[in-house]
Formats: sequence, C-alpha cells, structure tokens
Amino acid sequence: MPLPDFERVKLARLQTKVKPHLDRIHEALDRLTASDIELADEIGAHIRAGRGKFFRPTLLLLSAMEDGKVPDAAVEAAAAVELVHTATLVHDDFIDDAETRRGLPAVNKKYGPATALIMGDLLYTKALQHLARLDLVRPYLLMTDAAVNMSEAEMLQVQTRYSLDVDEDTYLRIIYQKTASLIECACRIGADFLRDGEALDDVFRRFGRQTGLVFQITDDIFDYLGDPRRLGKPTGCDWAEGRITLPLIAAWRTADPEARAGLARLAESRDPMERAESWPEVQAFVQNFGGVEYAYERARVYGDEAKSALAGLEAGAQRDLLTVAVEYVINRLK
Repeated sequence: MPLPDFERVKLARLQTKVKPHLDRIHEALDRLTASDIELADEIGAHIRAGRGKFFRPTLLLLSAMEDGKVPDAAVEAAAAVELVHTATLVHDDFIDDAETRRGLPAVNKKYGPATALIMGDLLYTKALQHLARLDLVRPYLLMTDAAVNMSEAEMLQVQTRYSLDVDEDTYLRIIYQKTASLIECACRIGADFLRDGEALDDVFRRFGRQTGLVFQITDDIFDYLGDPRRLGKPTGCDWAEGRITLPLIAAWRTADPEARAGLARLAESRDPMERAESWPEVQAFVQNFGGVEYAYERARVYGDEAKSALAGLEAGAQRDLLTVAVEYVINRLK
C-alpha cells in the first residue's frame, strides 16, 4: 500500500485502518469503568468524557493485525492497556495537583485528592482483573511488568525532583519506565496474538521501546515549544513541578558558567508559582543553548531505530502502518 505523506500524517488517518476495533474498545471501557458504587460510576463517566487519542491501543491493534484481521481478545487487551494508561494519568494529576486533564477538571480537583488516588488504584486493578478473567496469561504478565516499571519511575522522578544534576542516562531510565514501557507492553501484547508472535517478540519489544522514547521526548519538547491547546495543559508544567527533562539537561550541559549560575538561582525555589514566573527565563536558557534541537535530534535517532526494528517483519501493510505510527509521533512537533 502507498504510505501517506509522513510529514503530514495524522493519527486519525492511521486509525482508519482499525476504527471498528477502536469503537469496540470504547464499548469495553464503558463496561470496565462502570460501577454499582455511585461515586466510582460518576468518576468513570467523567473520565470517559475526556477520552484521549488511543495511541497505545492503536499500536496494540496494529501489532496484532494479521491478514487484515484483529482477534477479539486483542481488542479486550487493548482496552486493558488504555485503562492502565488512564490510571497513570489520574495518579499523575494527583501527584502534580493538576487543575485540568483533556479540557476537563482533573479528578483530584473535582472529587478530591484521596478519591483520585483510590480511583487510579481501582482502574489499575480492574485492568489486571480483566486480563486475568480472560485467561490472557502472557498479556497479564507483560502488564504487571509495565506496572512495576511505571511505579519505580515515579519514585525515581520524586527522588530527582528539582535537581539540575540529573544526567541523560537517568532521564532515559525514567522515561523508559514511566512511558515507553507501557507502549512497549502494548506492542508485545499485540504481537502475542500473531501466529509467529513468540518469534517476533524481540522485534516488537525494540519497536515499542524506541517508539515510546520518541513519544515522551517529543512531549517534553512540547513543554518548551508547544501550543497549550495541543497539550491539553499549560506549557512550563515540568519546570514548575520540578521535573528536569532532556531539553533542559542538554542546555545545562552546554551552557557557560554565568548562564548556569543564573539558572541555578531560579532552580532554588520550590514554590510552583515562583517557578512558573521564571518560566520565560528558563525557556530562553534552553533556546539559547540548543536544548530543544538536541532533544529533537535524539527523538529522530530513536525513531529511526524503531523503524529499523521493523525490518524483522515481512514487507506489507502491518510494517507500513507501524512505520507511519513512528512518523506520527515524531511529526507531532511540526
């Protein structure tokens, strides 16, 4: 099949190939977030009203596609992956005391922080319960590994909060475990439904990992360049909340001593409002010392590695569509 123009590819166009299955995932999520407990049911409906782009389920479906078909069990597994992703967002908003998520009040703001914490836990456990009840043993094991990775990443992020001494290796560990591990998990779960899925597991592991790294690095670049309407949240959040990401790590590494001293003074504050006020100076620092350019180049390298991993697949629609998915992630910045 001819590939769309990579420089203009949109997720919606990619998802046309699996749209009927995505509609069924919406139905599955309606079931999984419903509850006979009134408060839990209300929060589930609130979360569903702000549904995301279903990037992870899309990758799972494309990874599971064989002869143009996707097994019913893969659709249910994709719903579980999206439910885990949603749980991480609820927990993130609780940790960050976020105001909004996807244009709606964050769960922690609308229902309170304690309720948000419990709801995030409920979504996690419902996802794992769903896989167990379907007797999807390997997807269950892959999901539990990803859940441990994500929890460890949150702890490491807390440990390194506000520190300008965070190095690139530590940053890469955090974003692999926090973001890329679930994307990798989605791809490997999808591949598990293929006839030769076991033999292809390493292909999808490498593809998912590198695509996940690209996804998070581009998100971190958005915080320095992005239009808040595209992010669904204000820019500058990472700095205000003490998260040190690749554009700043790269700029700090190359800055002159005087500029570093100035930024270090700004970094001494732990007050989110004060840090938000200093955001224009931080943006200028990162721009002046090439932080965004470096981060984008790393994203391109990881994107190329993700596409190279697909050489292990036979030429055809599946490989082409997964290649387009990588280009979508990279070109969100365009």
